[in-house]
Amino acid sequence: MPLALITGANTGLGFETARGLLGLGFEVVITSRDIERGNNAVARLESEYPNAQISAFALDLSIQSSVRAFASSFTQAHKKWDVLVLNAGAKVLSKYQETDSGIEYHFGVNAVGHFELVANLLPHRALISRVVSVSSIVARFAPRELGPAGSALSYSAGASYSASKLSNYLFAMELENRFGSDSFSSLAAHPGFARAEPYGPNSTRFFESFMAQSAAQGALPIVEAATDSSLPGGSYRVPKILELWGKPAEGIVPKMTSRKSLEKNWEILETLSGKNLAL
Repeated sequence: MPLALITGANTGLGFETARGLLGLGFEVVITSRDIERGNNAVARLESEYPNAQISAFALDLSIQSSVRAFASSFTQAHKKWDVLVLNAGAKVLSKYQETDSGIEYHFGVNAVGHFELVANLLPHRALISRVVSVSSIVARFAPRELGPAGSALSYSAGASYSASKLSNYLFAMELENRFGSDSFSSLAAHPGFARAEPYGPNSTRFFESFMAQSAAQGALPIVEAATDSSLPGGSYRVPKILELWGKPAEGIVPKMTSRKSLEKNWEILETLSGKNLAL
């Protein structure tokens, strides 16, 4: 039975991704910052899939020691993984914050934390394995300067969040460029305009209440990217209609994508994480 590890899967898109993979016969491991919430999610999934293998681990991507501790615990309990879904992420924060390493919070969690996690887990992949990075349509609107965006003196929540999501996409593409093969692939996906945990300004919550598709619908591109072996590495799966709603389709590459930006983003992630990622 193949094993899928999904970060941040106690609720929302991650939870629906877990449901989708369980329905396709995967063993699923989910992570949550709060292990009690993770265990509650496991109980909900077990009620729907009583014969499935499901477990939860604590993981806070804003704390480097938590990433290291999780990687150690996971590899002791599960020798290999087949699919790694980098779903967990900081929601849009109204005030500037940093991780324990002093990195702008969105970028530190969404991009740097996942980069460090992948660096720790790649040696424990199965013979045929796949990494799926969850980006966002807002990656198109990221600041032109790569890396963490904003400071305590000058902060835009939207700019900081979109910078981290562009980094997720660029990381997925460069991971494929460097290591893609018949046995290893890296893809990206995003959910479009889908309901998840409440976040952002009241205006966002208002429009989401009647315009957003369900979290289950938003998870479809992620599940497809994780499981469809016919999709080549470097694919970008998104909702078909304006990249906001509908069935999965191939997405529009963010304009910031270039050989230079792919390499620069990788260098930034290596520097901020202190990790050299290699197969």
